[in-house]
Amino acid sequence: MGQEMESKTEGIKAKISGERNVSIKVTLTAITAALYIVLGYVFQPISFLGLQFRVAELIVGMCILFHLEGLVGNVIGVFFVNLTSPLGLIDLISCIVNIPALYCIVLFRNKKLLKYLGGILYAILISIYVAIVLNLVFMLPIWLMFIQVLIAETILASLGIVIFDVIRIRLGLDT
Repeated sequence: MGQEMESKTEGIKAKISGERNVSIKVTLTAITAALYIVLGYVFQPISFLGLQFRVAELIVGMCILFHLEGLVGNVIGVFFVNLTSPLGLIDLISCIVNIPALYCIVLFRNKKLLKYLGGILYAILISIYVAIVLNLVFMLPIWLMFIQVLIAETILASLGIVIFDVIRIRLGLDT
């Protein structure tokens, strides 16, 4: 029984390390995007504007497990969720902002407690963008919007990192 579990863990490690083929990478990207989209649509009433608490942001933690697939999947997910944004097409620009923001998580993903710094940097970049857009579209106070969005983004990004870090450790993928 123990050897069987060890064998499965080794198989997972092999697939997740450099030995993945294209179909596995595409599948992981699609799963990441699908998770973000589903959570974004289910929690849509609380996902936009100044008091947003976008539960889909938990999925940014996927970058801890699969850095490229997590990053691309999140960007795709953000695009599709923001198609329904009350802000209109301007909110689709956030896909571009998400790339460097998500890279902050990828950059620190293997660094013990510093991985949370990546999540905080992600939250700051996204919050700056959202605050600026809300100010431009609705003339809402930029600092208030920044702080409101930052609180939610920090909570969700950090929680997402914790969740996917626990998954990584449970699968024996810790480095």
